[in-house]
Amino acid sequence: MDRRNFLENSFKVGLGMTVGMTANNAIASNEFKNSSESKFKIPYPYKKIDPEKVAHKAYKYYRVGECCFAAFGAIMDELRESVGEPYTYIPNEMFFYGAGGGNGWGTLCGTLNGASAVITLVTGKEYSKIIDSLYEWYSTAQLPDYVPHNKEAIVTTKPELPLCHVSVMNWCKASGYAYDTKERSERCARLAGSVARKTAELLNAWSDQKLKDISVNAGCKTKMNCMMCHSSGLLPKS
Repeated sequence: MDRRNFLENSFKVGLGMTVGMTANNAIASNEFKNSSESKFKIPYPYKKIDPEKVAHKAYKYYRVGECCFAAFGAIMDELRESVGEPYTYIPNEMFFYGAGGGNGWGTLCGTLNGASAVITLVTGKEYSKIIDSLYEWYSTAQLPDYVPHNKEAIVTTKPELPLCHVSVMNWCKASGYAYDTKERSERCARLAGSVARKTAELLNAWSDQKLKDISVNAGCKTKMNCMMCHSSGLLPKS
């Protein structure tokens, strides 16, 4: 084969491969688009779940991947069982990062982080009222209020804010235990149970159209509340 024929044949082969790849990509894109529209568009289907089962599983899951993983995984497991797809496509392990308020940074409590993700999947654009209800409850309730079977109650405190470092330190001061103790770890495992249970209760109420409207008074929901902690006394002029 001379050089000219070789180049012509190479061009034809390359063109054929390009056309074939383009066609395959188009097919794959259409399949993904159709799949996304039929299976992955939120809100996902919801069937009511047992809050006590969720709480028990979240408490156990804390020992596997800590707070965020525990709250998310416990609720998702029940939804995989009660609904199936599309919940079966989402791995619990994607929320390992949420431990310790986000990779140990002490920001949003991991239990709230994981729970909020599930709430958004289930409710779509209606997530805001449910998350407000969850965060308001978290900030004002005596927690943890989940007591595992055959175990005694422990010290409870009001977290005051939905922030990991505030919530944990309030409990450490009240209980006398340091952050790096097994007692504090037990507290956070029970907190995962408490938050997962409350989230299931709120989702069930939302499903029954019985979710109550609340007035958010706690935490950093408003700009002024946030500025009180982080402005060093320098508030913007109106």
